[in-house]
Amino acid sequence: MKFVLQPGKRHELMRKQLLKKIIGNYGWVILWLLAAPTVIASTYPLADTCQHPEPPIITGSSKSICRNESVTLTATGCVGTVIWSNGDTGNTITVKPQQTTKYTAICRAKPGCISCFADVWKITVNTPDAPTITASSKLICPNESVSLTASNCKGTVHWLSQDGSKQDTGSVWTGKLQSTTTFRATCEQNNCVSNPSMAVSVQVALPSTPVISADKHEICAGQPVQLRASGCIGTVRWADGKVGLVRSVNPYQTVNYRAVCEIGLCHSDSSQLISILVRPVDLKLNLQTTLTNGCPFQTADLSKAITDKNGSGLRYEFRTESSILAPAVQSPGAVLAGTYYIFGRNADGCYTEPVAITVAITPCQNAIPPCLSNPAAVAIQLDSLDWVKGVVQLKAQLGGSATLPNWQSDGGGLFTITGTNARYLLSESDRQRGATTFTLSVPDPDGNGPCVGASAQQTVSAPSRELVGLSKKASEPVWIVNGKERLVELTYQLTVANMGKHILREIKVTDNLDVAFSSLGAKIHSVSVQADSNLLINSNYTGRGTDTTLINGGNLPLNGHARVLLTVRLDVSQASTLTFSNSAGVQAIDANGGLCLDRSTNGTEVDPDQNGNPTDNNEPTNIALHSLQPEESETVFIPEGFSPNGDGINDRFVIQRVPVGVTVQLAIYNRWGI
Repeated sequence: MKFVLQPGKRHELMRKQLLKKIIGNYGWVILWLLAAPTVIASTYPLADTCQHPEPPIITGSSKSICRNESVTLTATGCVGTVIWSNGDTGNTITVKPQQTTKYTAICRAKPGCISCFADVWKITVNTPDAPTITASSKLICPNESVSLTASNCKGTVHWLSQDGSKQDTGSVWTGKLQSTTTFRATCEQNNCVSNPSMAVSVQVALPSTPVISADKHEICAGQPVQLRASGCIGTVRWADGKVGLVRSVNPYQTVNYRAVCEIGLCHSDSSQLISILVRPVDLKLNLQTTLTNGCPFQTADLSKAITDKNGSGLRYEFRTESSILAPAVQSPGAVLAGTYYIFGRNADGCYTEPVAITVAITPCQNAIPPCLSNPAAVAIQLDSLDWVKGVVQLKAQLGGSATLPNWQSDGGGLFTITGTNARYLLSESDRQRGATTFTLSVPDPDGNGPCVGASAQQTVSAPSRELVGLSKKASEPVWIVNGKERLVELTYQLTVANMGKHILREIKVTDNLDVAFSSLGAKIHSVSVQADSNLLINSNYTGRGTDTTLINGGNLPLNGHARVLLTVRLDVSQASTLTFSNSAGVQAIDANGGLCLDRSTNGTEVDPDQNGNPTDNNEPTNIALHSLQPEESETVFIPEGFSPNGDGINDRFVIQRVPVGVTVQLAIYNRWGI
């Protein structure tokens, strides 16, 4: 087979390189690479009397090393040129393998006259894997204690400070921090030290004080008011103990509200005060204050106490006590003897002062039992549901002669409170099924009489889960020259996805470049960010220090995706490693004010296992640079030989980094020159 090498750039350089690469193969293959258009393929005359030399004998300074240690290999018994399996020549070479590697060599007495391969010298690299670090908390208050645990190390763990110096040893590091700190660790085993682990940063800061607001500042008693808090990345805790970014309240008297922001054990200063004024209705009711029954019924109708026929515009409510918060009368049209209270409520929702109504029941002959004229009725109302904490709050709505509510569920959970208001703790089986059916029943009010009890059912299902996902893919590194500096340019594509069922807002993406690069000795030269129009780029982003938020706002619709391109230029000439790991983070606020979080996973898919949950995919994005010398990419590389015997050593003959537009001429001959 033949390839023609045409003129092009660097022909003089290529001529020198290629003519030096006249190669002999073991056994019978001889290769020539011709590098100038005027050179005609030719062969060295091969004599049938060539005495193939014996294979060299390889000895080395070590067969077992740690990573980055050197081994000197020596080949003896060769009268000629020793050619090593890694392409080096000479009787002695020094190698620094990064993983367990086999080395062999041949002896070339003259072109076309070579030995068989020497016995393999295997160098085992014993460096242990880097440990995995987990922190007890990623955000703490100043002077708060934090613990970091290093796993996956069977030797001694050495903790590294931000400047790379060793501080402490042991699988657990515990201490108090005054400022944000990045931790790494190495594993020492059999006198070999691993590469540093992936960095873990512990943020030290007080949460921002929330800003609270109300949609109304003056209401009637019991009217709803929506309170909202902003500026808190964490949990908003209100002065009355309730939590949430948004909540609805129904105050019955003038009340003040404050809130703090909590993240872990940290909490901010208290917010500003908001007052909600509750105004009364200055109107007295004119009602009949005593009522009795009419035979044969053994109940009375409270509505007969209302004597206002002039249409005052009031609505009336019947309660068992003189407070607006007292339980409502179950069946105002059929009450037994006792005292009841009637409130008036105007069009604005404001209440009047209550009026007490006394009911007296006169016995009747052939009376109709109260439970027959006022049959029992029940209904269930879901008060609140916290599926994360596993708490369900239910209310029993009793009507007629219903009493003594009894709760049951079809799950294995526990009722911690029963009665009109019930509290239920979900079991693991409830969670796995995603739904629980509750049954509310009341007994027969008259035993063996004509009346019957009542029951109702309601199924409570898990709320739809709001999810945000993030992926991160690295493009191939590009070496560039910037003046006297030689830099490598890395471009990351980050994809943010809304995998929930409602819009996500306040998108925030963070990427700490100090952790990924600076801590390993690489110098960050420049950073640039591009993003889709629905995301807001943080113009102050540097990836270093506290400026690690590159996207600081934006919305994602249902099933929406948005892309971010992060380009980083690095000087890695002083880096302690050429392998870098990097992860990013994303957070968003869902329609209910909840916080959605995710760590990036490698690639372009935010949910590569397609299980509907991106939060269980968080593989770091790795970059491995193979050279500190970008000019090497300009140098043609021609192997000294190859041995296609399937042993994994020089099985293929590949000419690398041939310039564009240049064609290679290759001639293959057998031992007789044919």
